[in-house]
Amino acid sequence: MLPTVENILLEQDGDTLTIWFNRPEVRNALSGPVADDLAATLEALPCEESIRFVILRGKGGVFCAGGDLKMFKTVFQGDARREDIVSFNADFGRLMNAIQAMPQLFIVLIEGAAMAGGLGMACLADVTIATRDAKFALTEVTLGLPPAQITSVIIKRVGASEARRLLLTAARFDGVEAGRLGFAHFVVEDARALEAKAAELLAQSRMGAPAAIAATKQIINATEQLDGNDLVQFAAERFADCMLGEEAKEGLAAFAEKRKPNWAS
Repeated sequence: MLPTVENILLEQDGDTLTIWFNRPEVRNALSGPVADDLAATLEALPCEESIRFVILRGKGGVFCAGGDLKMFKTVFQGDARREDIVSFNADFGRLMNAIQAMPQLFIVLIEGAAMAGGLGMACLADVTIATRDAKFALTEVTLGLPPAQITSVIIKRVGASEARRLLLTAARFDGVEAGRLGFAHFVVEDARALEAKAAELLAQSRMGAPAAIAATKQIINATEQLDGNDLVQFAAERFADCMLGEEAKEGLAAFAEKRKPNWAS
């Protein structure tokens, strides 16, 4: 069961859950309560078999401006202990781990801006769609901070050379450049086109079997942790699990009978 949340919005439409950042007055900045609600939702998703697709986006025409700087100043530089700050930052890392553990296809829609930690989360999407005029930057060093938890995912997304440039210079760029760099898979004209592309992607992705998509994501993640024979064995185990499962029986039968499998109907 999905948790009750107060700091984000959850909208389920059939097999698709849309998670909305809902603090447009602060450009959907990430506060502690927002991160807690998001983590609780993501951690519940592996048990939600009726949800096949998850979309993350922001209200008010902005995806996410990064961390809540007011909270950083008033709380972290107020009376917070060092260990509290360490714990908060580590919790953001665990939030990112929860994104990677999701079995569902994960789509991020970016308009307005995706900055700092917001851009870091978008780098974990299976598919990212952005508008041409969206603004991007990894701004942490301009605030006297390192991009602690997102450094590794930025490197994985765009490669070490570009990641080093962007993380160290805080360069700003638009959606077109985000597409060139590899932050966005699709770049569209405006918010209406953003939704149209997302609908097209969902229609296409419904041809994929849910458990097969989940197993494929496990293998993708395993390539970062295993190598050699360990990776060979892990992939073979996942293949066997799916081959003996109901989806593969249905999928092969549907192919032989020249019809759509039941998950795509």
